[in-house]
Parts: sequence; structure tokens; C-alpha cells
Amino acid sequence: MLIIRYLIAYIRTCIMYVAHTDYLINIIRICILCIVFQKGFYLRAKKREGGVSRKHLLWVFIFLLYLGAVYGVTGIGTIWDVQRFVTASTSKFDRIYLVPFSSSEVIMPYVLNIIMTIPLGFLLPLIWKQFRTIKKVALSGFLLSLCIELSQLFTQSRTTTTDDLIMNTLGAIIGYFIFKAFFHIIFKKNSNEKDEITSSSVVIKHEAIFYLVLSFLGMFLFAI
Repeated sequence: MLIIRYLIAYIRTCIMYVAHTDYLINIIRICILCIVFQKGFYLRAKKREGGVSRKHLLWVFIFLLYLGAVYGVTGIGTIWDVQRFVTASTSKFDRIYLVPFSSSEVIMPYVLNIIMTIPLGFLLPLIWKQFRTIKKVALSGFLLSLCIELSQLFTQSRTTTTDDLIMNTLGAIIGYFIFKAFFHIIFKKNSNEKDEITSSSVVIKHEAIFYLVLSFLGMFLFAI
């Protein structure tokens, strides 16, 4: 029951954050570079593949909304945090915990870190066929978490822990297995519908990676 109460409180916090003005600002920040990428991407896709389905566009938009929530809730570092970090005279690495499961004796932070990346593990293979392997999903969860943790080195209020890396990666793996469990249900009715783009073009083939990288850079560079 305690876990359920914490989970409800966490979901409520996420909903309140999404409804907050800061979330809308974050969406604008992550979309600045993504929109530039999309212009070239969709022109290339139209030329090579005949266009992009509206369903694909909708899922990409949902994916970016999810990333905006993740970046906001985790409080990633920005270019201004890096500047303050460089000029600070105090200890800069006193909030790093490299030993697994040594940063907290409370179980809920671990549970919440798992929950946070479950949607990542579900959405990546759902939207992009290239990510329908557990290896790629797990690696994506690990690298996204690593980028967040490294950026938090420059903040004043966040800690950097290996626990988050482990739990976030585990969450992505769980999300992948949830996708696999519902795979046949999701695609049974639309097995003949072409909702995604397949191409030898590097830009088109690695669309998801571009979104992950550019959205993170947007949050990092366009801080206010």
C-alpha cells in the first residue's frame, strides 16, 4: 500500500508539472532543433518514400512530449550550470555516488526511476522498427540516463548516482517487454498498413537517435 501511495503521489507530481508553464517552455526548447531536423527529414522522406503518415507524426509528437517531461522532472543541467560549475570555488564532486545502492536506503527512488523510463522502452520499438531488439532499447535507456546524470554534475541541487543508471536501464527493459507482450495486439489489425519509414538513408534510418540527441541539446543549450 505504501508503494501505491508513493506511485500515486509521483503520478500526481508529473501531471502537475505537465500542466505547469515550465513544461510548455521545455517543449519549445526541445523542439527548436527537432523542428529544424524535421524539415530536412520529411523532405527527404517525401522524396525517397513518398511521405510520412500522420500516425507516425502523432507518435513522434507524443515521444517528444514524454522527453520534455523526463528532462523537466530530472532537472538536467544547462549551459549556464556549466558556467557556474567552472567558476565555483567549492567542491564540485561531493554529490557523486559510484557504489551501487549506496545513495539511499529508501526503496521508492529506485521504483520511481524504473517507472520513469518504462515509456521509453515501450515507445522506441512501437514507433521505430529498428528498436525492436532488447539490446538497442537497453542501450538507449542507459545512454539517456548517462547523459542526464552527467549533466546533473553541473547542477547545485542534484546528485549523480550509478543507481539511476541501473534503474533507468531496467525501466527501459521492462517497457520493451511490455511492448513485446502487446506487440501482436497492437499490430494485428494494421499488419498491412505502412506507418513507418524504412530507408538506407542515415538520417531516416536513425530518426529516433536524432530526436533523442537534439531534444537533449535543446534543453541544454536553450536554457532561460
